Amino acid sequence: MPITQGLPVSAERQLAFLRKISRILDEGKFTSTYKFALLLSLTNIAVKNGDDSDAELTIQLDDVAREFVKLYWGMAQPYPDGPKDILLQNRQASKPAKVITLLAPYASTGYARHTRHRVHAPAAASVVATTRKTIARDVLYRLQTVGPSTEAAAVRSDRFLYEHPSDAAGCAVLTQITLKPGVAACMRSLRTVIAAMVQARWALWVREHNPSLGPDRNLEAFLFGTNRVPLREYAAWLYELQGARCFYTQAKLASPDAGAVDHFLPRARYVLDEPVNLVLASTKANGDKSDHVASESYLKLWADRNTRLKLTDLPDSFAARLAPGALPATWQDARSVAAWMYEAAERDGVQAWNGGKQFARVGRDWRRSLSLG
Repeated sequence: MPITQGLPVSAERQLAFLRKISRILDEGKFTSTYKFALLLSLTNIAVKNGDDSDAELTIQLDDVAREFVKLYWGMAQPYPDGPKDILLQNRQASKPAKVITLLAPYASTGYARHTRHRVHAPAAASVVATTRKTIARDVLYRLQTVGPSTEAAAVRSDRFLYEHPSDAAGCAVLTQITLKPGVAACMRSLRTVIAAMVQARWALWVREHNPSLGPDRNLEAFLFGTNRVPLREYAAWLYELQGARCFYTQAKLASPDAGAVDHFLPRARYVLDEPVNLVLASTKANGDKSDHVASESYLKLWADRNTRLKLTDLPDSFAARLAPGALPATWQDARSVAAWMYEAAERDGVQAWNGGKQFARVGRDWRRSLSLG
């Protein structure tokens, strides 16, 4: 486990960092999915190699390339539902993404994993080296550029993650980059948040550029090895946890089936399909709240519950769905998402749901509920 070398990065800096990541996803130009992969790769490496201080972190681009290979490995196989083709990860259908082209010959579904590894291990070094060159030349100088595309865009980009030469030729010779002070700490702290944001945008990009998919619901599972959990399974667990009462109105519920499982932090704003974000509500309260953020009074109830909730209290059905070695979202993960969401709501003057048909503007009290001062 990395050892913290200095003072931890403040919650305020983490929120500012998350806003900048959100801006890349909202305003950046994506001609392929490489920038999504770079954000996820840097975050994964920060989790493994960084610490929670204000320190810099030097990252070898070969390590980034290995993360790319892991991310794109399953995507280099034909999509099993629908077109039966390898999904486009580049806008140019006649020019598939280089990483997909590299991996496709080795990603055959005809081999077991260990057999594929044994047969293709000699090619691994070449694949990593070629992928690293692609990342250095085509992705590094583009990631932090947002807004209209102009010749000077790379020069004016907000290089809050790392410094880099301003063009492809300059970046092509790089073998490492250095994350700026505090960046690794923010990525570690906000890992669940960043991953969910990037994966959601990545899946949306793939849908938009592969029209033959239609309304397919299995895309996220194919791309990222996850799928939306059938929330109904958690009704009985929430019913017991909440003392057979609606989370919002505190009215008695006759049975788990008398309520609806609700995302406290609205799924339309951020995907967090995990127990820490789920509550059981009456059908009417669930309908009234809809996709609105809840008022600070409800936020405090939710925060108090999650402060007491231990991972050992989670339902067995959820634990069974986790991949080997995976961990469920913690209260700190959910609190980071909530802080990001409520900070934006306060800034933008959002009206929060306050029960029934009542709404109130989000004020500053949400910070106290989340113990942010």
